[in-house]
Amino acid sequence: MTTENAFSLMVDRLDIIELTSKYAYRLDTRQFDSLMELWSDDSPVFDEESFGLGKFTGKDAIRRHFEVDIYGQMENLCHMTVNHVIDEILESRASGNCHVFAQGDVRAGGISRATAYYKDEYVREDGVWKFASRKVIPLTRPEVGTFEFPAGQNPFDQ
Repeated sequence: MTTENAFSLMVDRLDIIELTSKYAYRLDTRQFDSLMELWSDDSPVFDEESFGLGKFTGKDAIRRHFEVDIYGQMENLCHMTVNHVIDEILESRASGNCHVFAQGDVRAGGISRATAYYKDEYVREDGVWKFASRKVIPLTRPEVGTFEFPAGQNPFDQ
């Protein structure tokens, strides 16, 4: 492998890792317009069937899922992604995975927590890596419980 090819692969890997970071940040901060820019224009798929939340095809369906299904139930979310592995990079396609810890405040009360990994397929469109598909696979049983701060001690109420 030439130095130029090695450098190109390294840049692709970093771009893909940054794509996953942008996904978490934009979802958690409800930047839905810019979040949808991270998805392919060619019928992307977001699959949460393993969590019983469905499979969504196309940017409109994915966006509706995030806005209505997820944020309809959750007040706040935080996704932390780690352990990125890029399995294969071809000229315009790649695949990989990363772990995620997600926690959020449930509108009805309590906290939701989940650990999983994303099984991703990426596509390069106009020189930019995007999600072609993202499948969420649970690693541990999700928790949805109620946790109450002692009276006057909730830092979010101050």
